Amino acid sequence: MRIQSNVNASQYQNSVNHMKATEEQQKKSAKELSTGKKVNGAADDAVALAISKQIEKEVNSLNQGSKNISYGIDATNIADGALSNISDSLGDIEQNTVRAMNGLYSDSDRAILQEANKQSVATINQTINQAQYNEKNLLDGSTGDINIYTGTASATITEADAKSAMAGLENFDVSGNPDNISTDALDSTYSKLSSMRSQIGAETNGLSAAYSVNNNTAENLTAAQSRKEDADFADSVTRMKNSRIINQAQNMALKKQMDSEQSLVNKMFEA
Repeated sequence: MRIQSNVNASQYQNSVNHMKATEEQQKKSAKELSTGKKVNGAADDAVALAISKQIEKEVNSLNQGSKNISYGIDATNIADGALSNISDSLGDIEQNTVRAMNGLYSDSDRAILQEANKQSVATINQTINQAQYNEKNLLDGSTGDINIYTGTASATITEADAKSAMAGLENFDVSGNPDNISTDALDSTYSKLSSMRSQIGAETNGLSAAYSVNNNTAENLTAAQSRKEDADFADSVTRMKNSRIINQAQNMALKKQMDSEQSLVNKMFEA
């Protein structure tokens, strides 16, 4: 009779163990449905979790890199806008200079044109000094090259020294003999500023391309992470339903076993 009892106890424990396993599967499926993820911890899939966390780290780095790039684009746009305004002012200076080269103009006329040119130069210098991003000067040559970390590499905004380019116009005079007036200083300044704008334009395009690459890469990595982590809702629902049915069947079987044990005990006492 003791052997029979041991066998029944072993069967009972096995039934309980199976029920616990079924309940754990049911809880796992329920958690997948509540979180939307099939990997909620290392116990679910240690390798998938490690890969997912590495992907998440890369995505975060790319997203921050994209923010850095956007700041860089803002800075280059400010610099380019300032250079555009400077070019407009240079256009006014050039127009006044060509007028001053007309021998029919009087000395007082050229004096007026010279004063207008001085005002334009002052406006240009003011524009250069005000071209800033986050208190960093962009056009006066004081900041140096600016490195932008993109999340995977670095891009550079090359120093633009418009102040040095304007040096040739500080003493530019159109009030004297019209035969001695030349546009050489203007032409040289134009050339230097055009090179700066070309450089800034190229860097803006490069930053914009890096921004697009970052976003596309981050999107693809996020999709890969989702494939590793995200739950298949249909599969999770099916497994939860199946585990619920199995759990119900196990409960019925265990109850039947317990009823059988109780019946056996009753018969023993009747005897």
